[in-house]
Amino acid sequence: MGFEELTSELHKGADAEGKKIIHAAEKNAARIVEDAKEKAAETLSAAKKEATEFARQESAERITSAKLAAKKMVDEAREEAVEASIGQAWHKFKADSMKKSSYPEMLNALVKEGMAELGVSQSTLYVRDEDRQYLQGREFRKLPQEYSGGVIVESQGGRVRVNKTLEEIFAQKKPALRKDIYDRLF
Repeated sequence: MGFEELTSELHKGADAEGKKIIHAAEKNAARIVEDAKEKAAETLSAAKKEATEFARQESAERITSAKLAAKKMVDEAREEAVEASIGQAWHKFKADSMKKSSYPEMLNALVKEGMAELGVSQSTLYVRDEDRQYLQGREFRKLPQEYSGGVIVESQGGRVRVNKTLEEIFAQKKPALRKDIYDRLF
């Protein structure tokens, strides 16, 4: 075998080996491309599922938030309606209580109740100046201006007070009145 034949043989062997390597590389590259396409499809599918789930959760959160905001607005409107009704009831109660025909009798009854609660026969009465004429033979002090009528009965020495003002009477009835108004309105 001559040098040329040897060279030709080596060249043929190298070509065959190169073709095998290229063919194997092309197969390997095709498999890698196919795997990459599958992984890309899986990743895309997972991303779509995740985006759909995120959108569903976000939508549910926004709906819940909107429902809570609407409920709060309705509750506030109801509370305003109840408060307005309580205000009307207070004005009616005050007007009815202050009628000249019944107020003196009510005032005397409130004084008796207050003294009975204190368990005393002598006390100091906090009343409006114009109410002193209805209560004779007592020690008086001026009823604070935040009260529109009624009496505060104070024990001798000033240690204990019983509030029988119109505001206090109304305040004691207010929780039941609030419930009644709410039930009637809604």
